[in-house]
Amino acid sequence: TRRFARAGFVACGVDLLSRQGGTAQFTEPTQQTQAYGRTTQDQRRADLVATLDYLKHRDFVRFDRIGVTGYCAGGGNTWDLVVNFPEFAAAAPFYGAPPVVEDVQRIQTPVMAFYAERDRALTQRLFPVASEMITRQKVVGMMIYEGVGHAFHNDTGAAYNSEAACDAFARTVTFFNKFLRAA
Repeated sequence: TRRFARAGFVACGVDLLSRQGGTAQFTEPTQQTQAYGRTTQDQRRADLVATLDYLKHRDFVRFDRIGVTGYCAGGGNTWDLVVNFPEFAAAAPFYGAPPVVEDVQRIQTPVMAFYAERDRALTQRLFPVASEMITRQKVVGMMIYEGVGHAFHNDTGAAYNSEAACDAFARTVTFFNKFLRAA
């Protein structure tokens, strides 16, 4: 969130564990993962949509220029949002579960997806979705970083890869500049 704010965007990070007291209540990553697992997709979507509604009513935010990004489960939430809410102007999911091919027809948002070569299960699921988006003439791009695994962008984890992370962030900023900045 801080990095996007420093890049000149209004940035908002949503604590999807707020229904359980907030992320700070869970001191161990395992506890955080378990708490996240106790939330439902509908609850997460409702919390994210509440944030979208909040942003849409701020005078310092262009309601027609809101983007979304997320990492890991947040990447899956990003895909879920663009399937269900056409008002996003751009989306950049990072190694999250892509939607089922049948839902691609509902996507109206330009998407730039970032995945990892060694994260084969998720990355392989991206190909039919990207192919369907191209077939349906949707705006889509994807980067698959060679030699890296899941969570390559997480600079606090063992899988962090600075070269891939820096490139992906720069590409995301460029993509967001294209679709979120006023002409």
